[in-house]
Amino acid sequence: MLVWDETDVLTVLEVIPKTERDGIWHLYEVEKDGIKLVIHIYQYDGDVRFELINTINNATIFSMSILDCDGVLRKKDTTGEYLQFAPAKCFSHRYDGETTIPYGVRVMVNPSISIELYR
Repeated sequence: MLVWDETDVLTVLEVIPKTERDGIWHLYEVEKDGIKLVIHIYQYDGDVRFELINTINNATIFSMSILDCDGVLRKKDTTGEYLQFAPAKCFSHRYDGETTIPYGVRVMVNPSISIELYR
């Protein structure tokens, strides 16, 4: 099960998600400068899907998934405010929701939409 704070995701992405009635999934869509970021979070499975879409022709530019994501952490530093997504088995124990995630996927929407793999 994914360890996350929905408020942190809401704060960084600045959009209210669409949700399945029982809270099984959350769908976030952010559109800026002709690019749409779609993040689909399945909180019980821990699966997260990322997609970047060109809004001019509706073509997918980038798509990836993290299966069994350990957790999501909101960070703010000199580069800005962003979310870190931890891949499966990133920690030798259950993620506590506060420890810095040493590697994974970083998502930011300000000043522009960005997805990067980091270590």
